[in-house]
Amino acid sequence: MLSRVIVALLIFAAGAGAAWYFKSIVSISQVPAATASSTRGGGRAVDVVVQKVKVGTVSDQFQALGTANANEAVTITTKVAGLIKDVNFKEGQTAKRGDVLVQLDDREARAALAGSTAQLRNAKLLYERAQQLLKSNNVPLAKVDELFSSLLASEFLVEAAKARLADLQINAPFDGTLGLRRVSQGTLVTQNMMITTLDDTSVIKLDFSVPEVLLSKISVGGTVQARNDVNPDRVYEGTVRTINSRIDPVTRAIEIRAHVPNPDNSIKPGMLMTVELTLSQREEAMLISESALVPEGAEQYVYKVEDERAVRTLVRIGVRKRGVVEVLDGLTTNDLVVIGGVQKVRNGIRVRAAQESVAEG
Repeated sequence: MLSRVIVALLIFAAGAGAAWYFKSIVSISQVPAATASSTRGGGRAVDVVVQKVKVGTVSDQFQALGTANANEAVTITTKVAGLIKDVNFKEGQTAKRGDVLVQLDDREARAALAGSTAQLRNAKLLYERAQQLLKSNNVPLAKVDELFSSLLASEFLVEAAKARLADLQINAPFDGTLGLRRVSQGTLVTQNMMITTLDDTSVIKLDFSVPEVLLSKISVGGTVQARNDVNPDRVYEGTVRTINSRIDPVTRAIEIRAHVPNPDNSIKPGMLMTVELTLSQREEAMLISESALVPEGAEQYVYKVEDERAVRTLVRIGVRKRGVVEVLDGLTTNDLVVIGGVQKVRNGIRVRAAQESVAEG
């Protein structure tokens, strides 16, 4: 009897559970299908940050690596062997053109010059006396010609002695900064022995190469901007001065030389520099923030705001620089585009501009 009661209770419970389950299914199926679409099209607006398209100037630029060279550079050496008598410079000092840097022992050269000068004086006297005697026919003309030849030879000997004396004095050939001193007073130097270096770095010759396909866009007088790792935040302005007359047949590149003012000598010869060469400029380019772009394959889209709704728009972009991108086609200067909250936006959704930002050129 008890077992029958238990079975009856179990059957009743099972029937009640089934009735609740089917009732729930019927309730869910009766929810209108338009609820999701109405929420998407006419529901709560999505907060976004928008930006008005700005008009500014953009530049097409080419970036390359260049080497800094001194405007003038020379290794100071000696033409003749000799003993250093005086060293008249310090390392790193600025020298003026004509300054005596090193003086070699010149006693022998001065003695030779004195002897040549005396010989010249005697030859000149003999020639002048012969000219006087020639007027009275007391000396043959051939003798006068011989004395004139001796006079010329004596003059040449004096000039040679002066040149040998000058070789014993080493002067700065131009204004510049001296490098490390390689000799000391009393050093016996030989021909072509290095004494120091001299660099004129008031202007830097910056050499770099560009592909031959860009040759038509480069002209003398063009602007370049250069940076180095020593002063990464500093931009050096320069001007294209020379375009090489030949293209490298291996790399198909042409060498360009720009002049960069360097009044504080912060650029040293041999430095590696990053060069940006301006190829062209557009004065009225449309600019937006790069965060507005939605890439899809090889194409770029933005969400344009029209009547408080997001409109997915295909754009063609140009130059990118520092978070700003140029738009070549697809927008106008009066358009507003979404730059914040793009990931929440879909085509046709209602949007509410929480903040308006202006692109920086």
